[in-house]
Parts: sequence; C-alpha cells; structure tokens
Amino acid sequence: MLTTRTEQESRQAPPKAPARGIVPKTGQRRPEAPHPAKPVPQPRPETDRRRPRPESGPSRGRPAAQGPRPAVQRRPARRQRAPFVLLVVGLLCGGLVSLLLLNTVLARDSIAASRLVDEISTARQQNEQLQREIEQRKQPDVIAEQAEDLGMKQSLDSVNPYTTGSTETGQAVQGR
Repeated sequence: MLTTRTEQESRQAPPKAPARGIVPKTGQRRPEAPHPAKPVPQPRPETDRRRPRPESGPSRGRPAAQGPRPAVQRRPARRQRAPFVLLVVGLLCGGLVSLLLLNTVLARDSIAASRLVDEISTARQQNEQLQREIEQRKQPDVIAEQAEDLGMKQSLDSVNPYTTGSTETGQAVQGR
C-alpha cells in the first residue's frame, strides 16, 4: 500500500546532510505577526490659552498646582516636506534656465567667431590676389607694353647714363 506524505510530515522530515560548519536550524517557524496599524494621533485636550499669568513668583509664569506639561505632538511630515520639495524644484529649474542661457550665449559667440574666421580668410585671399597682380605688373614685358601705350619708344642705340656734369664717375659729388 502506497502512502503519501502530507505537508506537515514533509516539513518535519529530517534535513539532508548539512555542509561542513553549517548547523541546521531546528524547531518550528513562528507565524508572522501582522503589521501594526499606524497609530491615530490623539486630539489635544482643549486648554484655555488666554489664562492670566502671574506677575511674579518662583515658577515664572506657571502656577505650582499645575501638573507637568503634556508632550508636544509633532506635525505630520507632509507639511514639512512641501517647502523642501519646492526649494529643490526651484533650484533645478533655475539651474536648467541658467544652463540654457549659457548655452545660448556660447552658441552666439561661436557663430560670431566663425564669421570672423571666414572674413579673415576672405581678406587673406584678396590680399594674395592683389600681391599677384602687383608682381605681374612689375614684369618687364608688361612695363614695356604700358610705355608703348603712353607713346614711348624703345631705343637701344643711346644709353642715357645719369651724370652730374663731371667726367669722373668714381667720386662722390659734393654739395648734394
């Protein structure tokens, strides 16, 4: 006849051989206790806050017959969280706005810088082109063409050396 184990019997079955150094737990499990409900705050007893204070005395404003003051109850945490959350959100929004403004200013400056670089490169190209034109106009064949256009003729027969009236060419002239 085959028998099956019930849940209780299988729970109480001896454990398998434990590993070295590990002691098996024995005994029954405790049933889990239900979570306690949140305590409901007790209402404060109504006291007359407008009672007159004595002018002088050893107790400084509290009559000797009165018992100990009741414990001060704390306000709920929700009221204290709201200003902090607003502060954090305000700081985050302020940081975001300042980052956007900084990004905008940097982008505007980089656009201006790239425009200036383009203008400088254009000016350098124009300067190089003007230098090439000057070098071309200094060439002898261009100068000869311009002289012919002005009505000058090329004469290779007579050379017009610069003389000052003296026949000696190696000495410096005084009076100059």
